[in-house]
Amino acid sequence: ITRKTAFNVINAIEKKQNFLSKNLSKKKFPFAFVSAAEAGWPEVAFGETVDGLAPEWLNKYLIAKRVVEAKLNVSKGMRPCIYRPSLIWDWTKFDVLPVIPVFNLAAAVGVPFVDKTVRVETLADAIVAGIENDDVEGVQRVTEMEALGKR
Repeated sequence: ITRKTAFNVINAIEKKQNFLSKNLSKKKFPFAFVSAAEAGWPEVAFGETVDGLAPEWLNKYLIAKRVVEAKLNVSKGMRPCIYRPSLIWDWTKFDVLPVIPVFNLAAAVGVPFVDKTVRVETLADAIVAGIENDDVEGVQRVTEMEALGKR
């Protein structure tokens, strides 16, 4: 989903929520957004350094993700569920299978700007759980996604 598309959806939901809040519903509308673990680099040790070393195409991608996250966090009448997976994979993605152990080992030894990989099924289950459960809100990193995926 692009930044522009996300903004259009957010604006449409806000308009709907403005109407509904005056008439029927007091519940926040759940909005699931798949961001990227790397969007949180500024929040972890050495993250800003790694962010500064990233290639231009990655910086543009992460800026777009962060802008959508920021808009979701100030949107009214919405319950943003922001999923920040690292590398998303399944057993049919032969091109990424060799790097999965590298990511997982780096995350396991505590490299602060590397998150454990996420299976696509885990991400999908976490998104559904986030939509279904009113207590899910804000950034969901790999640990939260795994817990949500088991609900």
